[in-house]
Amino acid sequence: MSQLPGTLLDGLIRGLAYVGIALGLTIVFGMLRLVNFAHGAFYMIGAYVGLVVTEHLGLPLGLIAAPIAVAIFAVILDFALLRRFYDRNPTAQILITFGIAIVVQESLRLIFTGTTRSYAIPFWLKSSFNLGFTQYPTYRMIFALGIVVLIFAVWFFIERTNYGLIVRAGIRDRTMVQLLGGNVRQASTVIFALGGAIAGLVGAGASPIYNVDPNTGFYFLVPSFVVIVIGGLGSFWGAVAGGLLVGELQSLTTLISAPASDIVIYVAMAIVLMVRPSGLFGESELIRG
Repeated sequence: MSQLPGTLLDGLIRGLAYVGIALGLTIVFGMLRLVNFAHGAFYMIGAYVGLVVTEHLGLPLGLIAAPIAVAIFAVILDFALLRRFYDRNPTAQILITFGIAIVVQESLRLIFTGTTRSYAIPFWLKSSFNLGFTQYPTYRMIFALGIVVLIFAVWFFIERTNYGLIVRAGIRDRTMVQLLGGNVRQASTVIFALGGAIAGLVGAGASPIYNVDPNTGFYFLVPSFVVIVIGGLGSFWGAVAGGLLVGELQSLTTLISAPASDIVIYVAMAIVLMVRPSGLFGESELIRG
């Protein structure tokens, strides 16, 4: 019981990392209907760009450079290859994006080797914060707050801006939006870049906690897909709830059996799909086409 408060906080941090990645997956699927297995590659690129910039210029600039670099990579990838697969069946999408993920992973392995790397963070972020019932690392608290801000920033963009209106309208009826003068193709590119930038930012932000190696993208990608299935494919708040649930389940299970923590989330997914096939939140109004 003495380990429970720290375990719950660790689960919250892990869950928020899953939420950050799952948000990008959710908005890309909602707008483009693209099953993007390359999303883990975006996380890895962000982690390594952040690592290199942090080593030379410091962590704040690393956190700025990572999402920008991944957004640029996502736009190039969209123009050069992926937009040809938006109207293909999910199997083709999975195969091409999985192939991209493998190419990125092995390219990063060639450049950085397979060694696990760690971030150099400022000394003042290495301290701990007194929560009353426990001492908890300051950086982890800041990371959690940053993800919460990110969640509401993405929600505000989609729900409260004119561009977000075009995005939501394009999800429902792309042809009508185009007839009314809306640039759906441009909106699709922006959404894909935004999803990549979110993954890159989370990659750079989470890596000082979990470190980084070429396999890290898949380590976070698979649970993030579990998150969106549990929460409801395409549901914004479902991704948030699913991420927190998966993070806490994994963390609490480690108190009983560490190996079981990698199994329990799939058991939870199976139970949710048997009881509610559309996920906890179903398909949101934002995504329903």
